[in-house]
Amino acid sequence: MNNRPEIPLNIPPGYKMDIAKTCSFIVNVACDMCHQWIADNKPKPEDFSWNPTDSCPITNSTFPIGDWSFQALLWSTFSLEKVTEPFAIIAYGSDPKTAFLAFRGTQTPEDAAMDLLTNLVTYKPPTQTPITNAKVADGFYAVFNGFDTLKAKLSEIASKGHSLVVTGHSLGSALATLTVPLACSVGIPSTNILHYNQASPKVGEVNFRNYYDRLDVLQTFRLRNKYDTVPDWPDKAEYVPVGVEAEYGADYSSEPKNHNPCCSYSYALFNPTAPYNRNLDKCMSQFKPTLYTP
Repeated sequence: MNNRPEIPLNIPPGYKMDIAKTCSFIVNVACDMCHQWIADNKPKPEDFSWNPTDSCPITNSTFPIGDWSFQALLWSTFSLEKVTEPFAIIAYGSDPKTAFLAFRGTQTPEDAAMDLLTNLVTYKPPTQTPITNAKVADGFYAVFNGFDTLKAKLSEIASKGHSLVVTGHSLGSALATLTVPLACSVGIPSTNILHYNQASPKVGEVNFRNYYDRLDVLQTFRLRNKYDTVPDWPDKAEYVPVGVEAEYGADYSSEPKNHNPCCSYSYALFNPTAPYNRNLDKCMSQFKPTLYTP
């Protein structure tokens, strides 16, 4: 039973629920992707055979997996041990000119270690800007800089003139935020980019936010559960959030439950006026991925 009041989802102007639900579905597929990789004993990229699935009972009945096409996975090599992990997927649905790029959240001990690296480091903007002193979290930036094919994939989307919807959950939302400027730099017009994230931590300080805001991206939204502590991470005064918040309140008296991308966040999107999932335990028994929280 929830201990704090249930709060309906506050839908800000411009927030399109159909896009938010679609992003939630793609995020759940990305989480399942990493779950498969872990269950397969974390093979190298060339040895991993991925079967796209969505184990989330909230989204899998609405978005048949067969209606979507998925491209090659995006991998990052990071940390002192130079681990290589799959983090993101690119998907196309009924609109062949709109690409969805989704980043999954923290699912390995190595990911969790990067979440805890919260020293601010110098950010190198990929686009021209008068702001030269932006800083971001060390750990998030290290994972982002470990992608070897991300820029090429974004350039391919740009060359086709396609629109881009960027999304993620938790650590994946931080990576999604860092991806938006890169997408602008390769020629995707900012007016063709949407950014809908979930449970996003704070990526950087005020100069990074000012730089991001100057990109004039069509819309950036930050879906958060008021009772989830990850959106307040890092818990340092210098850090500020990016984007317009869409907030709901569902208190499950457990951070892993409050933070769950399927059973908390997807459920809230499909039940915005009553976002507390009374069947959360049953839902989590069906949703396979396990996520870490800072």
